[in-house]
This record gives sequence, structure tokens and C-alpha cells, in this order.
Amino acid sequence: MEVDWAGSTAYVVDRDTGEKIKAYVFVAALPCSQLAYAEAFLTMKSVA
Repeated sequence: MEVDWAGSTAYVVDRDTGEKIKAYVFVAALPCSQLAYAEAFLTMKSVA
């Protein structure tokens, strides 16, 4: 499995305020099957 943070930063928009919030995209891929998974997070910190 290959995992990494995507190079570009994405943005999500708060529906109530219209504020653009920076989001970091985590990507994981299985090389043999070429299956991929991606999820956006508000921080790159891990939860203990």
C-alpha cells in the first residue's frame, strides 16, 4: 500500500459563513489492483 498527502491543498466552504477552509487530502493506493482511497482532513496531525 502506498500512502501520502496530496501535493495540492483543497478548500471546503462553510455553508453558514461562506468561509473557505483549507483541507489536506490524504491518499492511499493499492498498486496491484489500482484501487485508491482519498479523504480530506482539516489538519495533518494524528489523533492519539
